[in-house]
Amino acid sequence: MKLNQIAIASLVLVAGSSFAATAPLQCDKTSPEKFVNTCKPAATFFVAGSSALGGAISKVITASATTGAKGYFDTSVVPLVSIVDIGSKNGVSVANPTNAGKAGNGVSAWYGMSRAELTGGTSVPVLVVYNSYMGSAAGVSNVMAAPKLLANVPEADVVTVGPTGNVANTCTVVSANLPILGTTMTTDTKTFIAAASTKVACSSHAITRADIAISDVDANELVGMYDVLKGGVKLSALERTPLAMQGFAIGVNNVFYNALQAAQVTSGALPATCTAGTYTEACQPSITRAQYASLVTKEGSIKTAAGFIPGSTEVLTLARRDQLSGTQATSNIYFASDVCNILDAKSKVNTHGGALTLLRAADSTPNLVINENVQTGDVETDLKKTTGYSIGVIALSKGNSTSYKFVKLDGVSPNFAKNGTTFYGETALRNNMIDGSWGLQMTAYAMYPKAAGTYDAAKAPKANMIKQMVADLSDSTLHDLSAIGYFNGTTAKKSAVQRLNGNNCSPLINK
Repeated sequence: MKLNQIAIASLVLVAGSSFAATAPLQCDKTSPEKFVNTCKPAATFFVAGSSALGGAISKVITASATTGAKGYFDTSVVPLVSIVDIGSKNGVSVANPTNAGKAGNGVSAWYGMSRAELTGGTSVPVLVVYNSYMGSAAGVSNVMAAPKLLANVPEADVVTVGPTGNVANTCTVVSANLPILGTTMTTDTKTFIAAASTKVACSSHAITRADIAISDVDANELVGMYDVLKGGVKLSALERTPLAMQGFAIGVNNVFYNALQAAQVTSGALPATCTAGTYTEACQPSITRAQYASLVTKEGSIKTAAGFIPGSTEVLTLARRDQLSGTQATSNIYFASDVCNILDAKSKVNTHGGALTLLRAADSTPNLVINENVQTGDVETDLKKTTGYSIGVIALSKGNSTSYKFVKLDGVSPNFAKNGTTFYGETALRNNMIDGSWGLQMTAYAMYPKAAGTYDAAKAPKANMIKQMVADLSDSTLHDLSAIGYFNGTTAKKSAVQRLNGNNCSPLINK
């Protein structure tokens, strides 16, 4: 054999030996950690948008047949793994420099083997992600965005699982009582925690298309959208399914509540027996719709606490939401005469013509501090202040807080029974809502593309998951969220009113 032939033969043997040593990565289901790191998901189902229905979303996703909901996973194949997102902007476990140093607390994710009927008759690995940090407009923007512009939606960057090529991921097991385990932890400790927990933390993340968006209001009623729609899905190509009526209210911090109460006792608007902080229907102070509208718009004359309490010099904080919020859209519609369904053909979004001019953070003064908050939790932080006065619109479902209080609007209480008793709790949060006495409520929607194409949400298996999600969120027998008026609920849960044609700018009407 010639020398060059020997060399070639040697190379072939070396290459063959090298190939044989690198075995294909196997999907290992023997532990939550191994499952997440070695098993590639057959599908990622991404739910985006508002947090108002978050309790229902997580409940129906993780449900088993015994709870009434069918759920999305077959836990008899592999135990369901909760994924902790520690890598994306909105991840739950790290302080993010790009998020003002705050933990996002917005991304929830689950990984497991699918319920077979959702994925073509075969149970396959499926990752379900829910980013409630986004807000309604961010979620809808994600669904509608042009493919090349999707990365411009920051909230589209969410956790991923599974190997890259033939290399396992490096997600690690976590415990509810311990910080995320680093590589310095001993093997024995990691094994012990793995046996006691099904939470796995992943720093891997990627830009991901939302398959369905949940919004407090309809798409064309949203305040603002990301500038990502050129070449994307048009509003007319979105399926927009009404889910339920959702209540909102005006919250104030306890200091402001007590001051309003004292002033209205003095004026005779409240009984003299109402002592500071008494939280009952009879002693709950009231502001008017016109007063709040005057506060939040440039055209209004109320720009200090004195507009509510004559002579007050306290600094007033207006805790509004940012332009991507369905809660803010709700406030604009109800208080700022926002005009819905005026669509600009070029931008494909609402031009909001005819609305009063909203105050923004830049309009703050020494006596009126305006915060544009990203999340409901940020509004709650403002409403929990123990100094100064704070006020803002927030979901009625937050009414069980004792760190701040709701006020009446035009004399109507959002959270107490109309008979004047102290009845208060989950049921009372919808007592005036379902019969239409409480007007500050909007139709919440699920939105997704009508047809397949560049977007795969209308294709199997995601089409099945979308159908299941819409059905589950509409079904009051599967969850009982406070301050939600279900369209198909029992007498105690069913909304007796709706917005005409689902248009939230229209009056409430009897169904």
